[in-house]
Amino acid sequence: MMSGTVSEFVWRFGYGSNIGRATLETKKNLSLKRFMVGTIQGWSLHIGPGIDYVEPGFAGIHPTRDAEKTGGELHGSAFLIPRAEAEGLDRQEGGYYVLPSRFTSYDGEVVEGVGLYVPKKFVDGDGNVIKEAAVGSEQCVASLRYLTLIRKGAEEAGLREDWIKQLYSFEHYVTPADVRSKTDTWIEEFHCDADRKDNLWTAEHLAKHDGSNPESFPAHVAVMEYVVKIAQNAWVFSSWKGHCITRRNLLHFNGKSIDSNDIQWNEPGFRPLPVARTDEEKEYLMQNLEKLLHPGGTIVARLKECLEDQVGCVDAK
Repeated sequence: MMSGTVSEFVWRFGYGSNIGRATLETKKNLSLKRFMVGTIQGWSLHIGPGIDYVEPGFAGIHPTRDAEKTGGELHGSAFLIPRAEAEGLDRQEGGYYVLPSRFTSYDGEVVEGVGLYVPKKFVDGDGNVIKEAAVGSEQCVASLRYLTLIRKGAEEAGLREDWIKQLYSFEHYVTPADVRSKTDTWIEEFHCDADRKDNLWTAEHLAKHDGSNPESFPAHVAVMEYVVKIAQNAWVFSSWKGHCITRRNLLHFNGKSIDSNDIQWNEPGFRPLPVARTDEEKEYLMQNLEKLLHPGGTIVARLKECLEDQVGCVDAK
């Protein structure tokens, strides 16, 4: 049996987007010293709430109240990484408690103290699991992007076939007809309004609207050709504000590192803006636009660089 703490390295366990070795190394930029696949007992996988309109569900876990009857076990990967990188990953997973757990590899190797990301409501102040905490009966739906990521990660890592089959049983999110109809109406109204349609913003001007001075420069975000004024009380990622997120969205959709590959307007490589090459990529951009519009956002202008780089501008009309 191995110790869960090895010098300056610590163990973490991935069961959702952090399963595959390639994702951990290239998207998360982690330096893996060891990587194994296997199980942690006593936990069950489900799809919990996510971000409306674009990523409405993410993989979550809850305690299995009777593991012997339900066969409650969680499949995934255990990886040994530098402590500093683990602390960074923990910050990214800020809504979770890192619970030291016993991991058993498919080959029978046991590692104690592997950090499992557990929703905080299932752990008390002393780090004890609260099995009686409400799980929630709603099974949410994850995006095609997210399900593709965890399925590919599970296949690449070599998780058991029955577990992969379970991952493929989850349906992916499809934009409801009424949501898309409203989006199409707002886009049509924008194109029929000459004052707004002919209003062109540069990426440099957009960058001023990063939310740091909301009175003079209220937060705006661009996706595809559209510049959207964010509703006052609407939540968006701070990294989106004052930025054209088309490249960022496409990197995310394709499982590539955003931190390493996203480019700001004043950095080399910003032009030309990227192209959505598949229907799935175009749909993901539309869903991100819906995330901006449906909480009260308004299309106020078009992005000049997108119109100039027609190859990178997806026409959403």
